[in-house]
Amino acid sequence: MTPEDFDELARAEDYRSIPRLRAMVFDTTLPESVRDRASRVLDGFDDTTTGEQRRTWWASDDPVVRKHAVRFMTRAEADILLPVACDDTHPMQARALASMGFGFREAEFMPVLIRALTHYDPVVRAATAAALYWYEPVAAETGLLAAAHDETFEVAAEAIDTLRYYPTQRVLRSVAVLRAHADRRIAEAATNTFDDLRDSFESLVTEGDPKAIARLRDWMRPVRDLVAWPEEITVRAPHRFGPRRILRGPGAVTESVLLALLDDPDVDREALDQALRGRDWTGYEPAARTRSAARLVAHPNPVVRDFGCAALADWGRSDDLMRLVGDVSSTVRKSAMYHLAALPAEPAVAELAWRYLPDATGTAAQETLRTYCAHLGPAAVPRLADLVRSDPREDVRYEGVHLLVKLHAADEIRGLADILAEPPGVTWAVHNTLLDGLGELGITVALPPHLAAADDLHLQHSLAEYLARQS
Repeated sequence: MTPEDFDELARAEDYRSIPRLRAMVFDTTLPESVRDRASRVLDGFDDTTTGEQRRTWWASDDPVVRKHAVRFMTRAEADILLPVACDDTHPMQARALASMGFGFREAEFMPVLIRALTHYDPVVRAATAAALYWYEPVAAETGLLAAAHDETFEVAAEAIDTLRYYPTQRVLRSVAVLRAHADRRIAEAATNTFDDLRDSFESLVTEGDPKAIARLRDWMRPVRDLVAWPEEITVRAPHRFGPRRILRGPGAVTESVLLALLDDPDVDREALDQALRGRDWTGYEPAARTRSAARLVAHPNPVVRDFGCAALADWGRSDDLMRLVGDVSSTVRKSAMYHLAALPAEPAVAELAWRYLPDATGTAAQETLRTYCAHLGPAAVPRLADLVRSDPREDVRYEGVHLLVKLHAADEIRGLADILAEPPGVTWAVHNTLLDGLGELGITVALPPHLAAADDLHLQHSLAEYLARQS
């Protein structure tokens, strides 16, 4: 197989190629470079591996198979992945750190990643800077700023790219300086990150509550030479609560068109996207819903099952969506759980979501918690408060705060306000959401002084909004 063939398979992301590519990974008669290339293609779209498979592959004495296992490991295999990621002599350390880039956002994992930013091997340093991209840990800022000046371009470029999600005055100033770097590539990367950061700063001091904006502008004075804002403040119209409006897309394709698409084994993702996503499926008659749902749920293409969840939700088919929560594809599982939140409350769905939550990470965990809350309502409040207080996943904690506010659980939010005195676990997200919730519910609390001193745009924005509401 040529490199071009591999590129085409990577582009197509055809589920039918998974068995063939996996067979190549395990075929010891092939060159290791070919087997590894097959593994890398699978890494782009194969979301059907199981924990049992990954552990079995790791137990192999074949280095290509072991690397394949590491490439696909998740939070569930932390007991295997962490020792490799911490071992400076392990040949798969960089790969293990890269695998930690998804699903490892808990505070306990951040020191492993931050430490690796100073590794002697630039490949490891670059992999680590990239792995931190979605996590934004406050504690990594200093290391990433140092990495942005790394002598190896790949390391510096990854660090600069990751710093676009660090809206602090220190980062804004440091990246601004890098725009004049002698290496044109570094200067270009720094310019892109700086532009994103500057837009974030400027967007928050243009429109809104004049008192909050004045306070935030005052905080921005040290970087006033790098950001601009109009003298006039656009006052944002107050949000008016009213009946929930359900926004629907264009009408769904006819049943005959849908079935023709489902019968075409070579239909591409774009055609499925146009036909299945963003559509209003409520016009289907009951018999057509039953026929079409059966085809969507049992279809061999995971893209169909994923995109089809929207139709199943429009048809109120909670049983089918619950079945798909157990799908072999993690993307389908996530989509099904997300769409269950839109259906009328059912205790069975709440129970399913609660059982699913412990193993979920990132946005999947947030969506699972939303579904749980949507189907349990106010009865979810005690568990939500416990999660905010004790869950190690920051995504779960700040989603819990958001849901408590949505449920107007003022006593619980007031009781959680002492969290504001704590340092950030990974980011300031929980603090931000708590401040927003306290303000929205009209709760007055004494604020810890360390909040005003924190160099973080979004925290200062939430703080300014809260104080403006109290004044």
